[in-house]
Amino acid sequence: MTESINSDISPRNIPSELLARYRKSGPRYTSYPTAPQFTTEFDETAVVQRWRNSNGAAGQDAPGMSLYVHIPFCRSRCNYCGCHTRVECADATVQTYVAALKDHLSWLLDVIDPSRPVEQMAFGGGTPTYLSPDTMAKLMEEFRSRLNFPEEGERAIEVDPRWVEPDYLDLLLDLGFNRFSFGVQDLEPSVQNNINRVLSVERLTNVVTQLQGRGMKAVNLDLIYGLPGQTPESFATTVDRIISLSPSRLAVFGYAHVPWVSPHQKKMEHLEIPGAELRMELFGIAFDKLLDAGFKHVGFDHFARPEDELITALESRTLNRNFMGYTTRKGLDLVGMGASGISSVGFTYAQNEKEIGDYVGGAGKSRWSKAFLMSDEDILRRDVIMDLLCNFHLDTRRVEQEFNIDFAAHFAAELGGLQGFVDDGLLEVADDEINVTRLGRYFVRNIAMTFDLYLHGEGDKSQRYSKTI
Repeated sequence: MTESINSDISPRNIPSELLARYRKSGPRYTSYPTAPQFTTEFDETAVVQRWRNSNGAAGQDAPGMSLYVHIPFCRSRCNYCGCHTRVECADATVQTYVAALKDHLSWLLDVIDPSRPVEQMAFGGGTPTYLSPDTMAKLMEEFRSRLNFPEEGERAIEVDPRWVEPDYLDLLLDLGFNRFSFGVQDLEPSVQNNINRVLSVERLTNVVTQLQGRGMKAVNLDLIYGLPGQTPESFATTVDRIISLSPSRLAVFGYAHVPWVSPHQKKMEHLEIPGAELRMELFGIAFDKLLDAGFKHVGFDHFARPEDELITALESRTLNRNFMGYTTRKGLDLVGMGASGISSVGFTYAQNEKEIGDYVGGAGKSRWSKAFLMSDEDILRRDVIMDLLCNFHLDTRRVEQEFNIDFAAHFAAELGGLQGFVDDGLLEVADDEINVTRLGRYFVRNIAMTFDLYLHGEGDKSQRYSKTI
């Protein structure tokens, strides 16, 4: 590799003309094909058959899998949020939803081999800790009794630090959760008021130190840059405070302003939302401070300690990305449970009903509202896009051997489309590999879009996505 790939480049040193040129609407590629390609017109029998085939051959060890459980409830709505949530639901609604999760599990286990080890499990939301401690304990017992959880597996949960009580954190530890993610977003009071998410530094410190005091090192903290009211000075203070808490990982997400998807985001449009150059300045502040504190940059929005398995996966070029974010366990099927949950199993995608009422009403059924069966071409392009997006490297000889193609001939148009990135110092293309430079990492979504066969035909529909910068 060349010097440009090995050298860190601060986002604050990116030329403004590059920011302007590449600030386009584009997918974040938690999947390929992306969610807009999922359709209500699908062959459920064919999807089910692919799921059954994913269990592996008889007599062989069952392949591992990931499990995502969506809990859509929140006490209040954060103005920036793009998730599928329901605010302030009665306990009866919550209990009905939990019962539907258990019923859904019964259906799934008729399709998915229950002996498959759940190598990763994640509770997301919404706010998973909206469930009462007793309800959470009973739900986990249901999963434990019916699924195969290996001792070394990852069990992660998103926790709202504004509301969780010390006893609840202790319960989660006792239930076997071994990775905790806290949504912070920003610690400046004026910004918190703008986004309707008020969290004191003292409360955040208490919940983090409680976990660390019990030996929990896997603590993730999430920040968002590009929020209304953020300034370089205020965000620098937030990042310094976050570093002082010694998290193991940080996600530093760019705010995705998509009011056509999340209408409540319009509440912030009278405020000044940072433009591309200020956004990159804010991200650059986090980038520089985190690297100075010993963190390493992962993907386009994550940071981790050098000993973290994300760094090991990145260095070995085995990092992967799915609907749960960056993952070290490449190739695992992902089963999504709960309203709006998305599964990626056996070269299919399947999304559950988004509305809680529709999800609850699907007793004894798949609960899928949309799905997609991948073609051989989809599988090939997913491999290419994910390797570039996650590992900033593509071994074209490996792709040729694995998919029995001539890479240069198959992707002749795409290779031609990459020339602009090469000219701008974002990409290096050789006969047997493609490398994203350090500068190119900030534009990797744009690079990946070159290989997106569906995006090329969307025209103005591409505006359904957030900005890449």
